[in-house]
Amino acid sequence: MAPPIINRLPILSNLLKWFKGDEIIVDNALFKLHHQASTFVIMFGLLFIFLENHLDGRAIICQGGDQYARSYCWIHGTAYIRPHLQGKATGCFVDQSKIESPEDAPVTAYYLWLPFLLTFCFGFAKMPRSLWRNFLEGNMLRNIIQDRDPATITSNFFDFRPRFARYHMYFGFCEFLNLIAVLLSVVITDALLLNKFWGYGQEVLNYIWSVKHVGEDGKYLTHDPMCELFPTEVACYIRIGATTGSIDRSNYLCILSNNLFNQKYFLVLWMWWLVLAIISILGLIYRTARICVPDLSRSILMRRVKAWRLDNLSLTGADCFVLDMLSANVPHHVMDKVLIEIAKRTTLKGDFDSTTDNDNHNQTLPLKSTTAI
Repeated sequence: MAPPIINRLPILSNLLKWFKGDEIIVDNALFKLHHQASTFVIMFGLLFIFLENHLDGRAIICQGGDQYARSYCWIHGTAYIRPHLQGKATGCFVDQSKIESPEDAPVTAYYLWLPFLLTFCFGFAKMPRSLWRNFLEGNMLRNIIQDRDPATITSNFFDFRPRFARYHMYFGFCEFLNLIAVLLSVVITDALLLNKFWGYGQEVLNYIWSVKHVGEDGKYLTHDPMCELFPTEVACYIRIGATTGSIDRSNYLCILSNNLFNQKYFLVLWMWWLVLAIISILGLIYRTARICVPDLSRSILMRRVKAWRLDNLSLTGADCFVLDMLSANVPHHVMDKVLIEIAKRTTLKGDFDSTTDNDNHNQTLPLKSTTAI
């Protein structure tokens, strides 16, 4: 019998494992956006740019230049072409009004360092979740549900209960680190790209939706931010010592085809990081509310375990958070029995809320299913 197609395609199998996650769910959807979706976006660009830079023999093509000229221009960097050639020799217009001479144009050889940059960004995206899973979480959920028996789970729940508040705080701290990782990635990317990445997406979107202007001489007058950050046609100046003792100066026009991908990829990366940062900020507000407002955590837990009423249980926000995590890892019928056991244990310990009026004081009964008739 032929093996399944996934087993015959290791790359596809590893990709599915990437998104499958762990056997025990110890995080939430926001964590998955960071350590799965974000790292996938970064890894895609990392592999593509690395292969383009090092395996593409035509990554740079210089007009009239030999192999030495191409290697020199690729390694030592290139600059913008002269302003009077823009719009005629190339379709990109770069604003060079603040550049006094062609030699003062910024060197755009940072494309060589993009794989290393994305490697650091990949590590930043993975770090908070790895810290949570391998150190701060401490396999607490696994230890609680190691035996699927509801009574055992309940007993473990009360054994670990003193750690729940700290557990919840650590989880919120790692969510905060996710936001810091995104901001740190943006900062180092902006630094490598000569401080042109911070507003790159907004400038490109404005350029895309703007009306393009062309002068009477056929030159483009609309500044293209993509060509400024990742120029596709550049000038390369080479100075070589001549046999006469003087300096021979050569100027070549070179094509950087790889920058076509870089232009679009870093636009997507900019928009992804922007959306991810906004979602992470909203996630921090939500986490702060769950930590500070126990009733909110109780309401969220009640939505997950819809068959139960938790109004009478004196559960802290951390208790509800852990129960919420447990409900994501055990079957619904097992969770129902766990809640019954918790209600019984809580009744015996006298943890139910009660009034101070002895005449109206009644013992609270265990949880009742809302689905019962």
